[in-house]
Amino acid sequence: MGILAAMAAFVLAYPVFGIASVEVDHAKVIQINGDAQIRKAGSSDWTILSQDMILSEGDTLKTGNNTELILELAGGAKTAEVTVRANTEMSFDTFRHEAEKGNDQTLLDVTVGGILVQAEKLRGESKFEVKTPTSIAGIRGTTFEVQVSPSGTEI
Repeated sequence: MGILAAMAAFVLAYPVFGIASVEVDHAKVIQINGDAQIRKAGSSDWTILSQDMILSEGDTLKTGNNTELILELAGGAKTAEVTVRANTEMSFDTFRHEAEKGNDQTLLDVTVGGILVQAEKLRGESKFEVKTPTSIAGIRGTTFEVQVSPSGTEI
């Protein structure tokens, strides 16, 4: 009986001492002007991006000529608003929320084109980063723009 009680105590204590709960964050398309496509994580097919569509970790999107879209990124709360410019291809490499600590981890990978990020002030150990072919920028809460030319260099 003592062994069962010890096992039960361990199982009940596990959430306190165990691995933190990690959830996938999401982005919502709140405005779209023009034509854009999405390739969902694990897929090789591109589909039309539409208003109110939810994007998550591993998704890639690309915009056409004269296209601009606005995304609202959220984890435990709104983390940023991102304006995606025309002729951009980007993906959500890391996009997670650690509920117990209230931390968000975001890594946007911009391979070509441009984005304007209006990031909220980060809490705790949260990280918001934007990766390009030549650099990674970490943000703690500010407005900034990234442009990558088709040759893969920052403008």
